[in-house]
Amino acid sequence: MYKKFLFFGFIVMFLLLSSFSANASKFIPEQDIMPVSEIKPGMTGYMLTVLKGETPEKIPVKVISIAPQKPGRELTDEILIKLTGKTKLAQGMSGSPVYINNKLIGAVRSGWELSDHTLAFAAPIESMCRIFDTDSHENNNNSLFLSNVSISGVSINNSYMQSLANQWGINFVQGLPLSSKELALSSEKFKPGDTVSALLVWGDIEAGAVGTVTATSKDGRFLAFGHDFNKAGEVSYPAAKTYVHDIVNSLAFPFKLASPKTINGTFTQDREAGVGGKMGKYPPSISAQLIFKDLDTNTQSQYKFRVISDEFMSRELLIKIFQSLAEEAWGRKGQGTMSINLHVDGKAIPNGWSRKDIFYSDTNILKEAFEQAQAIINAYMIQPFSETMPAGFVVTIEATQKPKVMLIEDVVLSDDTAKPGDEIGIDVKLRGWRMEPVIKSFTMKIPDDASEGVCELIVRGGDTEPMGQIAVDEGWKSIDSIQRMLTEFKAADANNELILELEVDRFDETLTKAMNKKKHIKVKKESDLLPEQEEYLSETKSRRIDEGTLRIFATDYYIDGMMKRIIHIEK
Repeated sequence: MYKKFLFFGFIVMFLLLSSFSANASKFIPEQDIMPVSEIKPGMTGYMLTVLKGETPEKIPVKVISIAPQKPGRELTDEILIKLTGKTKLAQGMSGSPVYINNKLIGAVRSGWELSDHTLAFAAPIESMCRIFDTDSHENNNNSLFLSNVSISGVSINNSYMQSLANQWGINFVQGLPLSSKELALSSEKFKPGDTVSALLVWGDIEAGAVGTVTATSKDGRFLAFGHDFNKAGEVSYPAAKTYVHDIVNSLAFPFKLASPKTINGTFTQDREAGVGGKMGKYPPSISAQLIFKDLDTNTQSQYKFRVISDEFMSRELLIKIFQSLAEEAWGRKGQGTMSINLHVDGKAIPNGWSRKDIFYSDTNILKEAFEQAQAIINAYMIQPFSETMPAGFVVTIEATQKPKVMLIEDVVLSDDTAKPGDEIGIDVKLRGWRMEPVIKSFTMKIPDDASEGVCELIVRGGDTEPMGQIAVDEGWKSIDSIQRMLTEFKAADANNELILELEVDRFDETLTKAMNKKKHIKVKKESDLLPEQEEYLSETKSRRIDEGTLRIFATDYYIDGMMKRIIHIEK
Protein backbone atom coordinates (compact mmCIF):
# COMPACT_ATOMS: atom_id res chain seq x y z
CA MET A 1 0.00 0.00 0.00
CA TYR A 2 1.51 3.30 -1.09
CA LYS A 3 1.63 6.15 1.33
CA LYS A 4 3.81 9.25 1.13
CA PHE A 5 4.46 11.14 4.34
CA LEU A 6 4.60 14.74 3.15
CA PHE A 7 5.91 17.29 5.58
CA PHE A 8 2.77 19.35 6.14
CA GLY A 9 1.27 19.41 2.70
CA PHE A 10 2.33 22.27 0.54
CA ILE A 11 5.04 23.21 3.07
CA VAL A 12 7.02 26.40 2.96
CA MET A 13 6.46 27.88 -0.46
CA PHE A 14 8.12 31.29 -0.35
CA LEU A 15 9.95 31.37 2.97
CA LEU A 16 11.82 34.50 3.93
CA LEU A 17 15.23 33.56 5.16
CA SER A 18 17.80 31.33 3.48
CA SER A 19 20.50 33.53 2.14
CA PHE A 20 22.09 30.15 1.50
CA SER A 21 20.79 29.89 -2.05
CA ALA A 22 20.38 27.04 -4.51
CA ASN A 23 23.43 28.36 -6.34
CA ALA A 24 25.75 27.68 -3.38
CA SER A 25 28.97 25.79 -3.95
CA LYS A 26 28.83 22.05 -4.47
CA PHE A 27 28.39 19.98 -1.33
CA ILE A 28 31.50 17.88 -0.60
CA PRO A 29 31.04 15.37 2.25
CA GLU A 30 33.69 15.15 4.93
CA GLN A 31 33.12 11.39 4.84
CA ASP A 32 34.74 9.13 2.24
CA ILE A 33 32.16 8.10 -0.37
CA MET A 34 31.63 5.22 -2.79
CA PRO A 35 29.91 6.12 -6.09
CA VAL A 36 26.91 4.07 -7.13
CA SER A 37 28.85 2.76 -10.13
CA GLU A 38 31.04 0.75 -7.76
CA ILE A 39 28.17 -0.77 -5.78
CA LYS A 40 27.27 -4.38 -6.57
CA PRO A 41 24.46 -6.65 -5.34
CA GLY A 42 25.62 -8.82 -2.48
CA MET A 43 27.89 -6.19 -0.92
CA THR A 44 27.50 -5.84 2.85
CA GLY A 45 27.93 -2.92 5.18
CA TYR A 46 26.00 -1.07 7.84
CA MET A 47 23.44 1.65 8.39
CA LEU A 48 24.09 4.27 11.08
CA THR A 49 21.06 5.41 13.08
CA VAL A 50 19.91 6.15 16.64
CA LEU A 51 17.68 3.49 18.18
CA LYS A 52 17.53 5.03 21.65
CA GLY A 53 19.10 8.11 23.16
CA GLU A 54 21.51 10.15 21.01
CA THR A 55 24.27 7.72 20.04
CA PRO A 56 24.02 6.19 16.54
CA GLU A 57 24.34 2.42 16.23
CA LYS A 58 25.56 0.26 13.35
CA ILE A 59 22.83 -1.88 11.78
CA PRO A 60 24.11 -4.55 9.31
CA VAL A 61 22.78 -4.24 5.75
CA LYS A 62 23.17 -6.00 2.41
CA VAL A 63 22.81 -4.57 -1.09
CA ILE A 64 20.04 -6.40 -2.97
CA SER A 65 19.90 -4.48 -6.25
CA ILE A 66 20.47 -1.17 -8.06
CA ALA A 67 17.34 0.36 -9.63
CA PRO A 68 18.17 2.85 -12.41
CA GLN A 69 15.76 5.81 -12.58
CA LYS A 70 14.30 7.68 -15.53
CA PRO A 71 16.42 10.46 -17.02
CA GLY A 72 15.73 13.94 -15.68
CA ARG A 73 15.31 12.95 -12.03
CA GLU A 74 17.62 14.14 -9.29
CA LEU A 75 17.94 10.51 -8.27
CA THR A 76 20.00 8.77 -10.97
CA ASP A 77 19.56 5.43 -9.20
CA GLU A 78 17.99 3.94 -6.09
CA ILE A 79 19.78 1.31 -4.05
CA LEU A 80 17.67 -1.54 -2.66
CA ILE A 81 19.09 -2.73 0.66
CA LYS A 82 18.06 -5.23 3.33
CA LEU A 83 18.60 -4.96 7.06
CA THR A 84 20.15 -8.30 8.04
CA GLY A 85 20.09 -8.03 11.83
CA LYS A 86 17.20 -7.94 14.29
CA THR A 87 16.43 -4.24 13.76
CA LYS A 88 13.47 -3.29 11.58
CA LEU A 89 12.99 -0.10 9.62
CA ALA A 90 11.12 2.72 11.37
CA GLN A 91 9.92 6.14 10.43
CA GLY A 92 12.58 8.58 11.57
CA MET A 93 15.32 6.50 9.96
CA SER A 94 15.11 8.39 6.68
CA GLY A 95 18.50 9.89 6.01
CA SER A 96 20.36 7.20 7.97
CA PRO A 97 23.74 6.90 6.23
CA VAL A 98 24.66 3.56 4.66
CA TYR A 99 28.33 2.51 4.48
CA ILE A 100 30.14 -0.20 2.53
CA ASN A 101 33.81 -0.73 3.32
CA ASN A 102 33.44 2.29 5.64
CA LYS A 103 32.59 4.48 2.64
CA LEU A 104 29.31 6.40 2.45
CA ILE A 105 27.08 5.16 -0.41
CA GLY A 106 23.88 7.05 0.42
CA ALA A 107 20.95 7.38 2.81
CA VAL A 108 17.94 5.25 3.68
CA ARG A 109 15.00 6.83 1.91
CA SER A 110 11.83 4.74 1.91
CA GLY A 111 10.17 1.42 2.65
CA TRP A 112 6.76 -0.22 2.33
CA GLU A 113 3.80 -0.05 4.68
CA LEU A 114 2.22 -3.30 5.94
CA SER A 115 5.04 -5.21 4.32
CA ASP A 116 8.61 -6.44 4.89
CA HIS A 117 10.16 -3.84 7.20
CA THR A 118 13.70 -5.00 6.49
CA LEU A 119 13.73 -3.78 2.87
CA ALA A 120 14.43 -0.15 1.99
CA PHE A 121 15.47 2.06 -0.87
CA ALA A 122 18.50 4.29 -0.35
CA ALA A 123 19.33 7.50 -2.22
CA PRO A 124 22.88 7.56 -3.70
CA ILE A 125 25.13 10.11 -2.02
CA GLU A 126 26.03 11.65 -5.41
CA SER A 127 22.37 12.60 -5.95
CA MET A 128 22.03 14.01 -2.46
CA CYS A 129 25.15 16.15 -2.86
CA ARG A 130 23.47 17.96 -5.77
CA ILE A 131 20.51 19.30 -3.79
CA PHE A 132 22.33 22.59 -3.16
CA ASP A 133 22.91 23.24 -6.88
CA THR A 134 20.00 21.70 -8.79
CA ASP A 135 16.29 22.14 -9.40
CA SER A 136 13.68 19.76 -8.06
CA HIS A 137 12.19 17.17 -10.42
CA GLU A 138 9.25 14.80 -10.39
CA ASN A 139 9.38 11.96 -7.89
CA ASN A 140 8.02 8.65 -9.14
CA ASN A 141 8.84 6.56 -6.07
CA ASN A 142 5.89 4.47 -4.87
CA SER A 143 7.24 3.59 -1.43
CA LEU A 144 6.72 5.12 2.02
CA PHE A 145 9.12 7.91 2.96
CA LEU A 146 10.63 7.12 6.33
CA SER A 147 9.88 10.30 8.25
CA ASN A 148 7.05 10.92 10.68
CA VAL A 149 5.21 14.06 11.74
CA SER A 150 4.75 14.24 15.49
CA ILE A 151 2.58 16.56 17.56
CA SER A 152 3.15 17.34 21.24
CA GLY A 153 1.28 19.70 23.53
CA VAL A 154 -2.11 19.01 21.99
CA SER A 155 -3.96 15.79 21.12
CA ILE A 156 -3.79 14.61 17.52
CA ASN A 157 -7.47 13.67 17.97
CA ASN A 158 -8.32 17.32 18.49
CA SER A 159 -10.87 18.25 15.81
CA TYR A 160 -8.81 21.19 14.54
CA MET A 161 -5.59 19.18 14.24
CA GLN A 162 -7.55 16.47 12.43
CA SER A 163 -8.88 19.15 10.10
CA LEU A 164 -5.32 20.32 9.43
CA ALA A 165 -4.18 16.75 8.75
CA ASN A 166 -7.05 16.21 6.30
CA GLN A 167 -6.50 19.56 4.62
CA TRP A 168 -2.78 18.97 4.07
CA GLY A 169 -2.92 15.19 3.46
CA ILE A 170 -0.68 14.18 6.38
CA ASN A 171 -0.74 11.77 9.30
CA PHE A 172 0.17 12.81 12.81
CA VAL A 173 1.92 10.72 15.45
CA GLN A 174 1.24 11.64 19.06
CA GLY A 175 4.45 12.94 20.60
CA LEU A 176 5.56 12.83 24.21
CA PRO A 177 4.52 15.38 26.85
CA LEU A 178 6.64 18.50 26.59
CA SER A 179 9.23 19.68 29.08
CA SER A 180 8.91 23.14 30.57
CA LYS A 181 12.20 24.24 29.01
CA GLU A 182 12.32 26.25 25.81
CA LEU A 183 14.45 24.97 22.93
CA ALA A 184 17.80 26.73 23.16
CA LEU A 185 20.11 27.58 20.28
CA SER A 186 23.20 25.38 20.16
CA SER A 187 26.48 25.54 18.24
CA GLU A 188 26.94 21.77 18.54
CA LYS A 189 27.64 20.22 15.14
CA PHE A 190 25.55 17.47 13.62
CA LYS A 191 27.23 14.12 12.94
CA PRO A 192 26.17 11.41 10.47
CA GLY A 193 23.59 9.18 12.12
CA ASP A 194 22.29 11.89 14.49
CA THR A 195 18.53 12.18 14.79
CA VAL A 196 17.28 15.55 13.54
CA SER A 197 13.85 17.21 13.57
CA ALA A 198 12.55 19.71 11.04
CA LEU A 199 10.28 21.91 13.13
CA LEU A 200 7.12 23.74 12.15
CA VAL A 201 6.07 24.68 15.67
CA TRP A 202 7.96 24.71 18.97
CA GLY A 203 7.26 25.88 22.51
CA ASP A 204 4.19 24.80 24.49
CA ILE A 205 3.17 22.91 21.36
CA GLU A 206 5.57 21.19 18.97
CA ALA A 207 5.11 19.84 15.47
CA GLY A 208 7.78 18.51 13.17
CA ALA A 209 9.21 15.67 11.12
CA VAL A 210 11.89 13.33 12.48
CA GLY A 211 14.74 12.06 10.32
CA THR A 212 18.46 11.37 10.36
CA VAL A 213 21.60 13.28 9.34
CA THR A 214 23.36 11.67 6.37
CA ALA A 215 26.54 13.69 5.84
CA THR A 216 28.32 16.90 6.80
CA SER A 217 30.77 19.18 5.01
CA LYS A 218 33.68 21.31 6.21
CA ASP A 219 31.78 24.52 5.42
CA GLY A 220 29.12 23.66 8.01
CA ARG A 221 26.40 22.28 5.73
CA PHE A 222 24.62 18.96 6.22
CA LEU A 223 22.40 16.50 4.34
CA ALA A 224 19.47 14.56 5.79
CA PHE A 225 16.31 12.51 5.14
CA GLY A 226 17.23 11.10 1.70
CA HIS A 227 13.93 12.43 0.31
CA ASP A 228 12.05 15.71 -0.01
CA PHE A 229 9.36 17.12 2.24
CA ASN A 230 7.40 18.71 -0.58
CA LYS A 231 10.05 19.77 -3.09
CA ALA A 232 9.66 23.35 -1.89
CA GLY A 233 13.15 24.31 -3.07
CA GLU A 234 14.76 26.98 -0.92
CA VAL A 235 13.27 26.91 2.57
CA SER A 236 13.96 28.05 6.13
CA TYR A 237 12.90 26.04 9.15
CA PRO A 238 14.74 24.97 12.30
CA ALA A 239 16.95 21.87 12.36
CA ALA A 240 16.89 20.46 15.90
CA LYS A 241 19.13 17.91 17.56
CA THR A 242 16.71 15.22 18.74
CA TYR A 243 16.61 12.59 21.50
CA VAL A 244 15.07 9.18 20.69
CA HIS A 245 13.09 7.71 23.61
CA ASP A 246 12.23 4.44 21.91
CA ILE A 247 10.92 2.85 18.73
CA VAL A 248 7.20 2.15 18.72
CA ASN A 249 6.24 -1.07 16.94
CA SER A 250 3.39 -0.90 14.46
CA LEU A 251 2.01 -3.33 11.90
CA ALA A 252 1.67 -0.44 9.46
CA PHE A 253 5.14 0.97 10.12
CA PRO A 254 7.20 1.38 13.32
CA PHE A 255 8.30 4.89 14.24
CA LYS A 256 10.80 6.67 16.44
CA LEU A 257 9.33 8.38 19.49
CA ALA A 258 11.59 11.41 19.78
CA SER A 259 11.86 14.90 21.26
CA PRO A 260 13.84 17.88 19.92
CA LYS A 261 16.47 19.16 22.37
CA THR A 262 18.21 22.17 20.84
CA ILE A 263 18.05 24.14 17.60
CA ASN A 264 21.41 23.61 15.88
CA GLY A 265 20.84 25.01 12.42
CA THR A 266 18.46 25.70 9.57
CA PHE A 267 17.13 23.56 6.75
CA THR A 268 17.66 25.60 3.59
CA GLN A 269 16.94 23.09 0.78
CA ASP A 270 13.99 20.77 0.19
CA ARG A 271 14.65 18.64 -2.90
CA GLU A 272 13.72 15.24 -4.28
CA ALA A 273 17.00 13.63 -3.25
CA GLY A 274 16.95 14.99 0.30
CA VAL A 275 16.97 18.04 2.50
CA GLY A 276 19.97 20.06 3.50
CA GLY A 277 20.94 22.99 5.58
CA LYS A 278 23.51 24.94 7.48
CA MET A 279 24.69 24.32 11.03
CA GLY A 280 24.98 27.36 13.27
CA LYS A 281 22.48 29.29 11.14
CA TYR A 282 19.20 30.07 12.91
CA PRO A 283 15.93 30.94 11.13
CA PRO A 284 13.48 33.72 12.01
CA SER A 285 10.15 32.73 13.53
CA ILE A 286 6.69 34.05 14.36
CA SER A 287 5.94 34.35 18.07
CA ALA A 288 2.44 33.44 19.24
CA GLN A 289 0.62 33.44 22.56
CA LEU A 290 -2.85 32.35 23.66
CA ILE A 291 -4.35 33.55 26.95
CA PHE A 292 -7.60 31.72 27.70
CA LYS A 293 -9.89 32.82 30.55
CA ASP A 294 -12.82 30.56 31.50
CA LEU A 295 -15.38 32.90 33.08
CA ASP A 296 -17.51 30.00 34.34
CA THR A 297 -14.72 28.41 36.40
CA ASN A 298 -12.64 31.55 36.95
CA THR A 299 -9.52 29.81 35.62
CA GLN A 300 -6.86 30.94 33.17
CA SER A 301 -4.52 29.06 30.82
CA GLN A 302 -1.60 30.47 28.89
CA TYR A 303 0.41 29.02 26.00
CA LYS A 304 3.45 30.37 24.18
CA PHE A 305 4.89 28.95 20.99
CA ARG A 306 6.69 29.82 17.77
CA VAL A 307 5.97 28.85 14.18
CA ILE A 308 8.17 29.03 11.12
CA SER A 309 8.30 32.41 9.43
CA ASP A 310 6.24 31.71 6.31
CA GLU A 311 3.57 34.13 5.12
CA PHE A 312 1.62 31.53 3.17
CA MET A 313 1.64 28.30 5.17
CA SER A 314 1.81 29.74 8.69
CA ARG A 315 -1.56 31.50 8.39
CA GLU A 316 -3.59 28.30 8.60
CA LEU A 317 -1.16 26.73 11.05
CA LEU A 318 -1.52 29.63 13.51
CA ILE A 319 -5.32 29.57 13.48
CA LYS A 320 -5.58 25.78 13.85
CA ILE A 321 -3.16 25.84 16.79
CA PHE A 322 -5.02 28.73 18.47
CA GLN A 323 -8.31 26.85 18.06
CA SER A 324 -6.80 23.55 19.26
CA LEU A 325 -5.28 25.11 22.37
CA ALA A 326 -8.50 27.00 23.12
CA GLU A 327 -10.51 23.77 22.89
CA GLU A 328 -8.02 21.99 25.16
CA ALA A 329 -8.03 24.87 27.67
CA TRP A 330 -11.84 25.05 27.74
CA GLY A 331 -12.26 21.28 27.87
CA ARG A 332 -15.42 21.45 25.79
CA LYS A 333 -16.92 22.53 22.50
CA GLY A 334 -20.36 23.69 21.47
CA GLN A 335 -22.43 26.76 22.27
CA GLY A 336 -21.10 29.78 24.11
CA THR A 337 -19.93 33.37 24.04
CA MET A 338 -16.34 34.48 23.52
CA SER A 339 -14.64 37.82 23.51
CA ILE A 340 -11.46 37.73 21.44
CA ASN A 341 -8.75 40.35 21.48
CA LEU A 342 -6.20 39.94 18.68
CA HIS A 343 -2.95 41.87 19.11
CA VAL A 344 -0.45 41.98 16.24
CA ASP A 345 3.17 43.14 16.34
CA GLY A 346 5.34 43.33 13.27
CA LYS A 347 8.04 45.14 11.38
CA ALA A 348 5.52 47.36 9.61
CA ILE A 349 3.59 48.29 12.78
CA PRO A 350 6.18 49.17 15.46
CA ASN A 351 3.54 50.24 17.97
CA GLY A 352 1.39 47.16 17.45
CA TRP A 353 -2.30 46.84 16.54
CA SER A 354 -5.30 45.34 18.34
CA ARG A 355 -8.97 44.61 17.77
CA LYS A 356 -11.53 43.18 20.19
CA ASP A 357 -14.87 41.63 19.34
CA ILE A 358 -17.48 39.38 20.94
CA PHE A 359 -18.98 36.31 19.31
CA TYR A 360 -21.93 34.09 20.15
CA SER A 361 -22.94 30.75 18.69
CA ASP A 362 -25.55 28.22 19.72
CA THR A 363 -23.63 25.44 17.95
CA ASN A 364 -19.82 25.85 17.59
CA ILE A 365 -18.45 29.01 19.14
CA LEU A 366 -14.78 28.08 18.65
CA LYS A 367 -15.19 27.88 14.89
CA GLU A 368 -17.19 31.08 14.51
CA ALA A 369 -15.14 33.11 16.98
CA PHE A 370 -11.91 32.61 15.05
CA GLU A 371 -13.22 33.47 11.58
CA GLN A 372 -12.48 37.17 11.98
CA ALA A 373 -9.02 36.55 13.52
CA GLN A 374 -8.25 34.23 10.63
CA ALA A 375 -9.25 36.88 8.09
CA ILE A 376 -7.03 39.47 9.78
CA ILE A 377 -4.04 37.12 10.09
CA ASN A 378 -4.45 36.04 6.46
CA ALA A 379 -4.58 39.63 5.23
CA TYR A 380 -1.67 40.72 7.39
CA MET A 381 0.60 37.86 6.34
CA ILE A 382 0.10 38.14 2.58
CA GLN A 383 -0.54 41.88 2.13
CA PRO A 384 1.60 43.23 -0.75
CA PHE A 385 2.69 46.53 0.76
CA SER A 386 5.39 45.89 3.31
CA GLU A 387 7.65 43.26 4.85
CA THR A 388 5.98 42.07 8.07
CA MET A 389 8.54 39.70 9.56
CA PRO A 390 9.37 39.29 12.34
CA ALA A 391 5.80 39.15 13.57
CA GLY A 392 3.95 38.26 16.73
CA PHE A 393 0.33 37.40 17.53
CA VAL A 394 -1.33 37.41 20.95
CA VAL A 395 -4.90 36.12 21.26
CA THR A 396 -6.72 36.77 24.53
CA ILE A 397 -10.04 34.95 24.98
CA GLU A 398 -12.72 35.24 27.65
CA ALA A 399 -15.22 32.40 27.32
CA THR A 400 -18.49 31.35 28.91
CA GLN A 401 -21.05 28.69 28.08
CA LYS A 402 -23.80 31.24 28.74
CA PRO A 403 -25.33 33.36 25.98
CA LYS A 404 -23.97 36.83 26.74
CA VAL A 405 -26.44 38.32 24.29
CA MET A 406 -28.44 41.55 24.40
CA LEU A 407 -31.56 41.67 22.22
CA ILE A 408 -32.82 44.99 20.86
CA GLU A 409 -36.41 44.85 22.12
CA ASP A 410 -37.77 48.35 21.50
CA VAL A 411 -36.85 51.87 20.35
CA VAL A 412 -38.74 54.94 21.60
CA LEU A 413 -38.31 58.45 20.13
CA SER A 414 -38.74 61.68 22.09
CA ASP A 415 -40.52 63.04 19.01
CA ASP A 416 -41.21 61.67 15.56
CA THR A 417 -41.20 65.12 13.97
CA ALA A 418 -38.13 67.40 13.77
CA LYS A 419 -36.55 70.24 11.85
CA PRO A 420 -33.01 70.39 10.43
CA GLY A 421 -30.61 71.05 13.30
CA ASP A 422 -32.91 69.59 15.96
CA GLU A 423 -31.77 66.92 18.41
CA ILE A 424 -33.87 63.79 18.90
CA GLY A 425 -33.88 61.74 22.11
CA ILE A 426 -33.79 57.98 21.62
CA ASP A 427 -34.37 55.28 24.23
CA VAL A 428 -33.24 51.76 23.30
CA LYS A 429 -34.64 48.85 25.29
CA LEU A 430 -32.23 45.94 25.57
CA ARG A 431 -32.88 42.55 27.13
CA GLY A 432 -30.12 40.17 28.18
CA TRP A 433 -30.73 36.45 27.93
CA ARG A 434 -33.38 35.70 30.57
CA MET A 435 -32.74 39.03 32.29
CA GLU A 436 -34.78 42.11 33.05
CA PRO A 437 -34.56 44.75 30.28
CA VAL A 438 -32.40 47.87 30.53
CA ILE A 439 -32.83 51.25 28.83
CA LYS A 440 -29.97 53.09 27.10
CA SER A 441 -30.60 56.72 26.12
CA PHE A 442 -28.99 58.61 23.24
CA THR A 443 -29.38 61.91 21.37
CA MET A 444 -28.87 62.34 17.65
CA LYS A 445 -28.92 65.47 15.52
CA ILE A 446 -30.89 66.04 12.36
CA PRO A 447 -28.38 67.53 9.86
CA ASP A 448 -28.77 71.22 9.04
CA ASP A 449 -29.01 70.40 5.33
CA ALA A 450 -31.53 67.58 5.72
CA SER A 451 -34.20 67.51 3.01
CA GLU A 452 -37.86 67.79 3.88
CA GLY A 453 -39.50 64.40 4.07
CA VAL A 454 -38.77 61.31 6.12
CA CYS A 455 -35.62 60.24 7.96
CA GLU A 456 -35.04 56.61 8.86
CA LEU A 457 -33.50 55.67 12.20
CA ILE A 458 -31.81 52.27 12.27
CA VAL A 459 -30.84 50.70 15.60
CA ARG A 460 -28.87 47.45 15.21
CA GLY A 461 -26.12 45.23 16.50
CA GLY A 462 -22.73 45.41 14.79
CA ASP A 463 -23.21 41.97 13.24
CA THR A 464 -26.50 42.96 11.59
CA GLU A 465 -26.13 44.61 8.16
CA PRO A 466 -22.72 46.08 9.04
CA MET A 467 -21.49 49.22 7.31
CA GLY A 468 -19.26 48.39 4.36
CA GLN A 469 -16.31 49.89 2.54
CA ILE A 470 -18.49 51.48 -0.14
CA ALA A 471 -15.75 53.55 -1.77
CA VAL A 472 -13.45 50.53 -1.97
CA ASP A 473 -16.16 48.08 -3.05
CA GLU A 474 -17.29 50.39 -5.85
CA GLY A 475 -13.77 51.14 -7.04
CA TRP A 476 -13.48 54.81 -6.05
CA LYS A 477 -10.69 54.05 -3.57
CA SER A 478 -8.29 51.24 -2.81
CA ILE A 479 -6.44 49.90 0.21
CA ASP A 480 -2.94 51.19 -0.51
CA SER A 481 -0.84 50.44 2.60
CA ILE A 482 -0.65 48.05 5.52
CA GLN A 483 -1.50 50.93 7.86
CA ARG A 484 -4.66 51.68 5.85
CA MET A 485 -5.58 48.00 5.81
CA LEU A 486 -5.33 47.71 9.59
CA THR A 487 -7.14 51.01 10.12
CA GLU A 488 -10.07 49.78 8.08
CA PHE A 489 -10.10 46.38 9.82
CA LYS A 490 -10.40 48.23 13.11
CA ALA A 491 -13.15 50.50 11.75
CA ALA A 492 -15.40 47.56 10.86
CA ASP A 493 -18.50 47.17 13.02
CA ALA A 494 -17.97 44.97 16.08
CA ASN A 495 -20.52 42.44 17.32
CA ASN A 496 -20.60 43.99 20.79
CA GLU A 497 -21.57 47.42 19.47
CA LEU A 498 -25.03 48.95 19.61
CA ILE A 499 -25.17 51.15 16.52
CA LEU A 500 -27.65 53.94 15.80
CA GLU A 501 -27.77 55.45 12.29
CA LEU A 502 -29.83 58.32 10.90
CA GLU A 503 -30.36 57.90 7.18
CA VAL A 504 -31.21 61.38 5.86
CA ASP A 505 -31.92 62.60 2.33
CA ARG A 506 -29.52 65.46 1.62
CA PHE A 507 -28.59 65.04 -2.03
CA ASP A 508 -30.15 63.38 -5.01
CA GLU A 509 -32.99 61.25 -3.61
CA THR A 510 -32.35 58.27 -5.89
CA LEU A 511 -28.68 58.14 -4.95
CA THR A 512 -29.43 58.47 -1.25
CA LYS A 513 -32.00 55.68 -1.24
CA ALA A 514 -29.63 53.41 -3.11
CA MET A 515 -26.90 54.24 -0.62
CA ASN A 516 -29.17 53.54 2.35
CA LYS A 517 -30.02 50.14 0.90
CA LYS A 518 -26.31 49.47 0.30
CA LYS A 519 -26.86 49.02 -3.44
CA HIS A 520 -24.26 49.74 -6.10
CA ILE A 521 -24.70 53.32 -7.30
CA LYS A 522 -24.19 54.45 -10.88
CA VAL A 523 -23.14 58.06 -11.27
CA LYS A 524 -22.73 60.18 -14.41
CA LYS A 525 -19.94 62.40 -13.03
CA GLU A 526 -17.73 62.45 -9.95
CA SER A 527 -19.44 65.55 -8.62
CA ASP A 528 -22.51 63.35 -8.06
CA LEU A 529 -20.63 61.13 -5.60
CA LEU A 530 -21.96 60.91 -2.07
CA PRO A 531 -19.47 61.41 0.78
CA GLU A 532 -19.52 57.65 1.51
CA GLN A 533 -18.31 57.02 -2.04
CA GLU A 534 -15.26 59.22 -1.49
CA GLU A 535 -14.32 58.09 2.02
CA TYR A 536 -12.88 55.05 3.68
CA LEU A 537 -15.20 53.51 6.25
CA SER A 538 -13.08 54.90 9.09
CA GLU A 539 -13.48 58.41 7.63
CA THR A 540 -17.22 57.99 7.11
CA LYS A 541 -17.72 56.89 10.70
CA SER A 542 -15.63 59.75 12.08
CA ARG A 543 -17.53 62.33 10.02
CA ARG A 544 -20.96 60.97 10.92
CA ILE A 545 -20.18 60.76 14.62
CA ASP A 546 -19.05 64.39 14.54
CA GLU A 547 -22.22 65.52 12.74
CA GLY A 548 -24.48 63.52 15.09
CA THR A 549 -25.98 61.00 12.64
CA LEU A 550 -24.07 58.00 14.02
CA ARG A 551 -23.79 56.73 17.56
CA ILE A 552 -21.77 53.65 18.59
CA PHE A 553 -22.06 52.19 22.07
CA ALA A 554 -19.64 49.37 23.00
CA THR A 555 -20.88 46.72 25.45
CA ASP A 556 -19.71 43.47 27.02
CA TYR A 557 -22.43 41.57 25.15
CA TYR A 558 -23.16 40.33 21.69
CA ILE A 559 -25.86 42.72 20.40
CA ASP A 560 -28.57 40.94 18.45
CA GLY A 561 -31.34 42.30 16.26
CA MET A 562 -32.37 45.49 14.45
CA MET A 563 -35.26 47.95 14.73
CA LYS A 564 -36.25 50.97 12.62
CA ARG A 565 -38.22 54.13 13.26
CA ILE A 566 -39.37 56.98 10.98
CA ILE A 567 -38.74 60.67 11.77
CA HIS A 568 -40.60 63.26 9.72
CA ILE A 569 -38.44 66.23 8.67
CA GLU A 570 -40.22 69.58 8.37
CA LYS A 571 -38.71 72.84 7.10
